[in-house]
Amino acid sequence: MQQGPLGARNAESSGFVFHFQLASNGARRACSLTIQTDSANEATRIFRENWTTIETMARDGVSAGTVSSTPVCLEMS
Repeated sequence: MQQGPLGARNAESSGFVFHFQLASNGARRACSLTIQTDSANEATRIFRENWTTIETMARDGVSAGTVSSTPVCLEMS
């Protein structure tokens, strides 16, 4: 049985969910990000390569109060 990388779990047949936390104004916020790809290794690579952008967007959303349980869709080209 093959396992995905730590921190990634299969959300559906083509997506992997990554959970992380952000500290904001002394409070911690739980966040999750679903990456649609065919393999856990590819999802992990995308997450790591784009961490700076992911973190910035999450922090901006928390600061502006616009982050909720509503999914955010990011497209990469």
